Amino acid sequence: MKSIDELIPMYVDLENQVRRLMMELCSDTCAICTACCCRADICEEVAESAFLSRLLERQGRRTEDFDERYGWLDLHGCTLDSGRPPVCYSYFCDELFSRLPDDETRHVASVLGKLMHHVGMNAHNELHLTEIRNESALAEANMEEISRRFDQARAAMQVIDAFIRSGRLEHADHEILSAITIEEP
Repeated sequence: MKSIDELIPMYVDLENQVRRLMMELCSDTCAICTACCCRADICEEVAESAFLSRLLERQGRRTEDFDERYGWLDLHGCTLDSGRPPVCYSYFCDELFSRLPDDETRHVASVLGKLMHHVGMNAHNELHLTEIRNESALAEANMEEISRRFDQARAAMQVIDAFIRSGRLEHADHEILSAITIEEP
């Protein structure tokens, strides 16, 4: 079973894949947005989370660098390479969804947005991995559950990536995507 430190590269890799595909799906809409959902209060989760703080440190950033007014944001959006709160991927405004070409693409985008949340669910005493506030609780995270969810997320990522290239989902793909949820089991 992996430790939290062994988990970090896997988490960063998955987050990078999610961010890349989100940009493919959403960048045209988000680039012209005048009512951005990115807010400093959402950014606070990074400094409060023992896990996300570790990802911040890997980027040579410190929680003390957090700007009270702008968080981790600049004129071009989030400045974090990894370690964004899961809500940064799971929130879709109505404008964004309306610009996606069809219901199947909206469904795939929704599942893509849930991947980071899915991985961290029930990491410790029903807390999400990013909600764990101290190192001792982080050390007690349920790595078996996190690993199981990682496997599900990676399988879903393969399906989503293939869909974005082909525009098609096979019957078995729907089953793989249905394993991703943000509801508690």
